Amino acid sequence: MNSLKKIKKYLTKQKIDFYLINKNNDYLNEFIEPNENRLKKISNFTGSMGFALISQDGQSLYVDGRYTLQAKLQSKQFNIKNILHLKNDLKKIITDNKTVLINPKLFSVNFLKNFNTKNIKYFDDSTQNKMKPEQVVSLNLKYSGLEIKQKIKKLQNSISLKKNFVFLISSPENIAWLTNLRSLDKKFSYIFNCIAIYKQKKIYIFTDKKIKIKNNKYLIFKKTKDLKNILKDVKEIHFDQKTTSLYYFNLFKSLKIKTKFFDDPINYLKSIKNNNEISNLKIAHTFDGIAIVKFLYWLEKNKFKKISELDCQNKIENFKKKNKYYLGPSFETISAFGKNASIIHYNAKDYKTNYLRKNNLYLLDCGSQYFYGTTDMTRTVAIGKQSQHKKLYYTLVLKSHIKVSNFNLKKNTLGKQIDLLARKLLKLKKLDYNHGTGHGVGYLSNVHEHPPSISKYSNTKFYQNQVISNEPGYYKDNQFGIRLENLIFINRNRKFENLTLVPFDNTMIIKNMLSLKEKAWINKYHEDVFEKINKFLTMNERSYLRKLCLKIN
Repeated sequence: MNSLKKIKKYLTKQKIDFYLINKNNDYLNEFIEPNENRLKKISNFTGSMGFALISQDGQSLYVDGRYTLQAKLQSKQFNIKNILHLKNDLKKIITDNKTVLINPKLFSVNFLKNFNTKNIKYFDDSTQNKMKPEQVVSLNLKYSGLEIKQKIKKLQNSISLKKNFVFLISSPENIAWLTNLRSLDKKFSYIFNCIAIYKQKKIYIFTDKKIKIKNNKYLIFKKTKDLKNILKDVKEIHFDQKTTSLYYFNLFKSLKIKTKFFDDPINYLKSIKNNNEISNLKIAHTFDGIAIVKFLYWLEKNKFKKISELDCQNKIENFKKKNKYYLGPSFETISAFGKNASIIHYNAKDYKTNYLRKNNLYLLDCGSQYFYGTTDMTRTVAIGKQSQHKKLYYTLVLKSHIKVSNFNLKKNTLGKQIDLLARKLLKLKKLDYNHGTGHGVGYLSNVHEHPPSISKYSNTKFYQNQVISNEPGYYKDNQFGIRLENLIFINRNRKFENLTLVPFDNTMIIKNMLSLKEKAWINKYHEDVFEKINKFLTMNERSYLRKLCLKIN
């Protein structure tokens, strides 16, 4: 089932009307192995989220606004549709008494909860990766800030389970937080594939990976096939329908176990970083700031030579690798010049070689993983002379960024309220951007973590020590893209405080568009960047950084 031709042949033979594919693996992870990416095999689409709906006589690819342009370029055999229309399209198909084929391991209970399941057909096309040993380590207290027993106590205080009731933890990143375990063999996100059962103050971890961590007082490791044995005396199982696949829900029903949906409390617990984690994150962002300033200096010296987007991507990676604490990127670096930067999640590896040329903008969005935490930042840099219009857009995005940073958080502030303010200046010019303004960030975990979030639809609130991105932007299709992203956290005064230490491009700022308060914010930010970064640079790099951080009057 790895080509359109084979899928259509199968649908005809089985007398099934539609086949629905997504990009998930059996654990509903954001980052998956290449052989697990069914969506890419079928459509050539390389984005992080999407769905393909295939019938005997046509096919559609559903993506969100970040990927509309990219999908049109990569998936020319598909009709490209907005992901917001998918559920209505499915509802119409099922209401019309047509059948839809899915793999139940790849879809959450939540995704299918409002559909008539009698018209949904199941089959399993899961691909097992080879059972090679995985280097799983336990974070010591210096990095985790809390021991396993303390985290289990927090979980215990968040849920109430009667005798013979258990909690299924279906999110691998939540298990990683609870157990302080990380896999160093993973790419981007250092969590390993597993599910877990919380039962009588113990965590039973089910995985088919070969790991060297031994059973202890709190953790008991089992093979996935042993799950049924652990469940044999269970009367009721609690789980989060957003992260639990339909496969497990069907399994519990077949075992006649009563089920109860609830929000996994670990989502909230892990979003609030402890003081060790916040201190470590400041170190991680210092490491990143040093590498990126070195890269910006290199770019300044070489920008009119024949260098490509991939050359830039490799160069920033090389600067980061010089730090002995660097483990790897937290996502695939976005290195995009000119019109490619208008593809919001552009990946230079997916396209033909593109060189930087004069008189357009270069966008760099990159992140890192250290034992000291996870980073993510974006800067847009002028290559050559820029039009007044581009400077106008850049300054508007920077002003929007400052509005988020200075937002007066109240107890009941919602993400959508901040998002509304972030877009206000752009909306006055009838401009907007097709992505959220901010996403939560994990600690040596997923770079995208929920809660918190800042978007048009976000009802999440904000709590001390949560970490979130601040990334408004503007994109002109097939011309250029601008995004300015810092990671910020909520400090003890309920103010957003910057973690990212990278200067903005002051050649792109129209100074008379800034208020005195905005000028003061930029000057204070650049003063902070220079103070914390300059001592780790060469003399020439330090002079360059001083120029980037000159005060705006």
